[in-house]
Amino acid sequence: MPCMATVPGSFRNHCAVCSRVGCSRTLTCIWVTFVVLGLLGHPAVLVSAPTDRLPSGTLLSPSTQRLRATAAAPRIKCTMRSAVPSAKEELVRLCEDFRTKQEEMWDVMDKEASVEKATQKGAGKKAAPSLLEAESFASQKIELSSELEGLREKVVNAISIVAANNPNPEPLRGWRGFGGAAPAECILNGTWKLLFTDAADATFKRGKRGAASTFQEIDAAGGWFINCVDFSNPDSKLKGFRVFVEGDALNGNEVQLSFRKVRLLRRSRFPRFFGEITIPLPSPKILRNIGRLFARAKDKEQGVNPSRRGAGFTLLYVDEDLRIHQTFDGLYFVQRRLR
Repeated sequence: MPCMATVPGSFRNHCAVCSRVGCSRTLTCIWVTFVVLGLLGHPAVLVSAPTDRLPSGTLLSPSTQRLRATAAAPRIKCTMRSAVPSAKEELVRLCEDFRTKQEEMWDVMDKEASVEKATQKGAGKKAAPSLLEAESFASQKIELSSELEGLREKVVNAISIVAANNPNPEPLRGWRGFGGAAPAECILNGTWKLLFTDAADATFKRGKRGAASTFQEIDAAGGWFINCVDFSNPDSKLKGFRVFVEGDALNGNEVQLSFRKVRLLRRSRFPRFFGEITIPLPSPKILRNIGRLFARAKDKEQGVNPSRRGAGFTLLYVDEDLRIHQTFDGLYFVQRRLR
């Protein structure tokens, strides 16, 4: 049988599949190649068959053309699957940009405050930071410059894109046995690092205690969210603190929160007695009212929680390494798994 994939000149009788000159079994070569690659599970390898290296003008047989078209199809599918990781990477990048700009804004504000204090002594007292150096005690949106507000909007838009591809619609399955699953099956278990938030009570400026490292430990069996903050200044008496928050699953992706206690981690000459101090917290309702009072005193009702559902959040996206939730007050958190 004459070769069906030939070209004039020096490439005459050059097989399009096996690349041998004088091949008279092109259809056999095509069939054997297709079967072998199919058994190996790598049909996309056909895309880089020797036909790609033939000069322009090569005449391919109809069988070869059909095989090449079939082999190219999986590449389109792979490109579509990569859309979600790309959206996640963009979200993480925007979160990092937001944090960088936020720290730059704080540095400028600190310098301006130092100059004002030096030139206008006694002109007025600046509001003291909260006990644990958070931007606010109340659950409200942080104060942002116009540039930061624009970055925040980009982060929120990126969150909506990523959340549309949430692979776990019921991430609370297994939370204290919710849904009949064992707690060990709950995907929330582990340690998560905060990448982004627009909540003032979870935003910590660099202060006399140094930079703050913020992360969260989650125990699905006990039903605990433990918010952890460590300060970098080795000379500060306060090393950090832990806020113990109990969670009750309302459904597959919503959880109600109850703040139970705060544990202060101190540097002390008597660590056994004073290294840790645990402070029980009042009922969630009282805490909520206190938070509203702080918000009103600061912003005259601006930024006060609109939610009547109390403390809690809706999980928008959860996979093995990224978690996004929105509080009932409308504030966003993006966290990455550490372990």
